[in-house]
Amino acid sequence: MNRFFKVILFTTYLFLLISNPVVAASNTPNFLSYHIQTPTESDDFFSQKKSKTISKQTINEIKKSQILILIVVVFFVSGFLFLIYHIKKTKIINNQLASYAKENEFLISETNHRVNNNLQLISILISESLRKKQNDANKIEFEKLLSKVETIASLHRHLYLTKNKDKVELKEYLLEVKNNFNSIVTEKDLTITFTLDSVNINPDDAMYLGLMITELIINSVKYAFTSSQKKKINLQVQWDKIKQEITFNYQDNGESSKGKEIRPILVLQLGQQLAVNPILNSNRGFCLTFTKKIEI
Repeated sequence: MNRFFKVILFTTYLFLLISNPVVAASNTPNFLSYHIQTPTESDDFFSQKKSKTISKQTINEIKKSQILILIVVVFFVSGFLFLIYHIKKTKIINNQLASYAKENEFLISETNHRVNNNLQLISILISESLRKKQNDANKIEFEKLLSKVETIASLHRHLYLTKNKDKVELKEYLLEVKNNFNSIVTEKDLTITFTLDSVNINPDDAMYLGLMITELIINSVKYAFTSSQKKKINLQVQWDKIKQEITFNYQDNGESSKGKEIRPILVLQLGQQLAVNPILNSNRGFCLTFTKKIEI
């Protein structure tokens, strides 16, 4: 701001320096006028007085014009300097915001990384306990818990590895969830097919969808199939770009669930978190469908 006032003072001084000769010239006697007069000419007293009056008015008008020009110049310079000051201040603020955003992104990444590491440790502990279990009932419960932990861990690992922390690529994430069941697929001679469209959704919705799919697969493995049948699970997630919504369809071919009324409590609770109304059907095995609006 000191530089601002110095520039104004310098501009004022420069303007006055330029304009003073004009005023001085206006105040000096008109020697040329007297020089061309002949000795025989004589001016009337009233005529001289009128001439002097006009001369003073001209000087006053010049001074007023100079002051007006000076005000305009000072105003223009002041506005220009204020604009420069405002631009610099805005630039500083933007740099600070960018720095805060970068720091915040780093903290979120570190949080996801630490959560993922902790969940991986929990998975290892559950896997070790699962290895020691001989009772099938207890073993299934541990497998169910392990799958849910790995589903959440997959989400945090996905968030840590991607630059955009506000969105999750659903196809990539759900394929990671599917991979968590590779050991169960081999052990139970199960076929799991995922048909997925690519779409970005917020992390909370991705987590609820991942947990819902995990719970549905575990329930199918535990309750739907007979020992002699071919076990198949199909999942479709279709993205409608025009309607801005996804269509979710889960289907197993379990003989044991055909024609029965099945209402999985946790799945329905996750549906409430997703703000959807799932449609359940068991005519050809267990089937669950719903649509959900997605904000891009």
